Amino acid sequence: MAWPFLVVFLYQDYHATATEVGAMLATSALVGSLTGLYSGYLSDKFGRKWVMVSGTLIATFAYTGIGLSNQIWQFFIMIVLTGLMRPMIEAPGKAVIGDNLPDEKDRELALNVRYFLLNLGGAIGPLIGITLALAHPQVLFIVTGIAYLLFGLWLLATLERKGRFQQPDRSLLPNFSATLRVISKDNVFVKMMLANFLMMFVYGQVESSLPQVIVRSGIADAAQLVAGLVLVNTMTIILFQFPTLKLLESVPLFTRTRLGMALMGLAQVGFMFTPEAFPLGWYLACFVLSMGEVIAFPTLNVQIDRLAPAHLRGSYFGAAALYSLGFAIAPLAGGMMIEYLNAQWLYGLCFVLCLAMMGLYYLAQREQEMGEKERLSRATEC
Repeated sequence: MAWPFLVVFLYQDYHATATEVGAMLATSALVGSLTGLYSGYLSDKFGRKWVMVSGTLIATFAYTGIGLSNQIWQFFIMIVLTGLMRPMIEAPGKAVIGDNLPDEKDRELALNVRYFLLNLGGAIGPLIGITLALAHPQVLFIVTGIAYLLFGLWLLATLERKGRFQQPDRSLLPNFSATLRVISKDNVFVKMMLANFLMMFVYGQVESSLPQVIVRSGIADAAQLVAGLVLVNTMTIILFQFPTLKLLESVPLFTRTRLGMALMGLAQVGFMFTPEAFPLGWYLACFVLSMGEVIAFPTLNVQIDRLAPAHLRGSYFGAAALYSLGFAIAPLAGGMMIEYLNAQWLYGLCFVLCLAMMGLYYLAQREQEMGEKERLSRATEC
């Protein structure tokens, strides 16, 4: 979560407007969304390793470039490149888990562990960020670039090693256009992606619009408050993810996801009514939102993993990147609403969207249950 620090120093050091910052982050997320499906397909066709390593090289260049930039147009180019690299690492990374773990429960646990480790890094990152980003903001991004380079070298040395990895049979893989048709006809998946699009729009406000609201409110030590919110988010995930997973292990996946969405909606109410000079209110709302994230986000990956045919696993996870279009629109729409209306309008809209995505998940669940009954009925007749 380096973006909140980026928002702070672009505003304070480079005098970027809310719309300019929003446009940068929106374009980056848009590029990631539109290239995600093809990145996932390439990982199905040629293997996960080289797609992921290429992604880390782009990430190294992009984040180091942000650290060395001194003009708004330079930041724009480098931020867009971070959008390109993200699905090249994330979609194949999730698919690798399914490639190596045939048991559903093992895959669910592994996807949760992956999410936990990402957020453990997110907990350590703000501590470094508080030190680096406040004194030398752009140094934080150079450190991030170096970290991606080390990650790429590790992938190169360990992933799909000869003698330890069985190459999957790719003869069943259709061409790219046929893959698109298969995915688009999966109605349960499509409804989930629409709901997840709305969820990413809502969540995207935390990384882009919320820091802008705080910075522009004139609160003293705004950067420290933003860093504190990032820390609350990641520490909540680290402390509560596995206890919550254990508590909800018998709850159906669709019900779990709707519960997470309900908590995210409650957090929007908190953001809407928290006075600008009441930091505790920001922290409490962020905690509630993070609890919703703890429940919903890991469950999304598990649901996609179970829906995807084995030979299209990378393509499904790549297609899931399309829901990050919500994340793409979030900074621009949020920035414009802050600039031309106010934050209350923005968070009111987000609350309504939380209700809408809960409804979409209910419809997806009903459709999946009906499909399972039809398959069972046909099997009984045979």
